[in-house]
Order: sequence, then structure tokens, then C-alpha cells
Amino acid sequence: MMKISGYIFLALTLCFISLFPHRASSLEHIPFYATNNSGIEFPILCSGPWTRCGRGTLSAGADEDNFYSVDVDIFSPYGEWTCGQLVGGNCGEVGDVEPITFTLEKGDTAVYLTINGDGFKDDTITVTLNSASGASTAQTRLAEESDTSTTQANLGDDNTKPRRDRDTWSIEGTEGENITLTLEADEASGHSGNLATLILRNRGSTIESVTDALPIEITTTLPETGEYQLVVDQNGIPEDVRFRGRYFLSLKSDLVNVQDIKPSEDVEQF
Repeated sequence: MMKISGYIFLALTLCFISLFPHRASSLEHIPFYATNNSGIEFPILCSGPWTRCGRGTLSAGADEDNFYSVDVDIFSPYGEWTCGQLVGGNCGEVGDVEPITFTLEKGDTAVYLTINGDGFKDDTITVTLNSASGASTAQTRLAEESDTSTTQANLGDDNTKPRRDRDTWSIEGTEGENITLTLEADEASGHSGNLATLILRNRGSTIESVTDALPIEITTTLPETGEYQLVVDQNGIPEDVRFRGRYFLSLKSDLVNVQDIKPSEDVEQF
């Protein structure tokens, strides 16, 4: 049970945030990627400072799956992190696979985890930290180019506002680039309903918008170089059929080196 001093500290912290809301917003994100070489589905958990908890389910053969991104805000994410096999859906509770502990430091820009083994307790988890100042690591990552980027999050009714849930992502695109966006349910985690809307936008204008049953696909040619927004939305969809649950969002391009799909602050990752 939390001591009285703990409640007082929590109350003061919440008051501080309410007084300075502009400082509480996220300045940037540090993505966590995982490659699963175990041969079977691997539920993963990463826990760190300020009770942060990132969870996801890696499919067999997952290659640098962006299963979690941590905010860099007034509650610093820097410090000791532990990543392991998730059991029971609870943060801090890991399975038989030996977890790995590492220190996230200022200047680190991404976390890359690799699961090796045959899907049993003798599996191993290794970690590589990508640092803005670590040229050798950056060069290694450039050698591992891909034409596809995939991320995942959760879509559900937003009970804090008088509207439905809406997740906004961003990508960097190139004029003339041919892309395919795919929104599909994470069948391993369960969901309800099957209708959602996938929108591609540029400079506030809609390029493509599709409302349909998942999986949803948009194929188009980008008109200019710059930032584009990807929106996964529940608005305007009847309650009994709207999709609620975890989903995968993928970007495939005819260019070799695809940029990461970056989450905004309204994205509910896990």
C-alpha cells in the first residue's frame, strides 16, 4: 500500500502538470523496435522510469516491429529499463526467458531488441541502442534498409472527450513515391467490431479516405516531398460495428529505404 508521503508526492506532481501544461507535452519520441527470430509468437514487455510500460505481441519472423514508443517529456525516460517476455498482461511480470536490463541515456534515439532461440526458456534477448552521436551504430542501421515500415497501437472509444478515438501518425514522403498503406487487426490480441477509417493527408488536405472493414488498403502516388499524416479513426461509425482493439499500420514503398511511421500524442500504444 502506498505511504502517505507517496500520495502527497503524487498530488504535488499532478498540480505541477496542471500549472504548466505546455511543459507536460511530449517533445519527442524514442521508438522501441524488436526482431523476433524465435520461430513463434513472442509477447514482449519493456518497463522503465516513472512506471512506463510498453507491451506488444511480436509475430514469428517480425522484423524491427515498432511495438512501443516512449515520450521524452518532464518525466524523463532516461535510466534503467528491463525488457522481457510478457506474461499475464501485467507490467513488471516476465516469463521464463531471461530479461535484459539496459540504461537509456540522453542522446539515444532508438532501441533495437532481438529475440533469438527456438521459442522456449533458453531464448535470449539482446539490445542495441541507436545514438545520435554513435556514427558506427547509425551506419549499421543504414545497411539494414527495408521497403516496409510497420507499427501498432490500440483503437478504442475516447472516454475523456465527446468524440470517438482518433490516432494520428506521420511519415516523410517523396514526390512521385508509390506507397501502399495497410490497416489490419492484431488477430492475436482480440477485438470487437470491424469498421474503421484510414485517411492519408498532406498539408491538412485529404488525399485518400477509406471507411471499410479491416483490413483496409490505400495505394497512391505522393504528390510532393514532405510530411504526410496517417489517421486511424472511429468517427461516424455506428457503435455496434466500429473497430475496437489492437491494430497494425504498415507503409510499403517502391523506395528501398522507408522512413519510420511516427506516432503523435493521441496514439494509444502499449
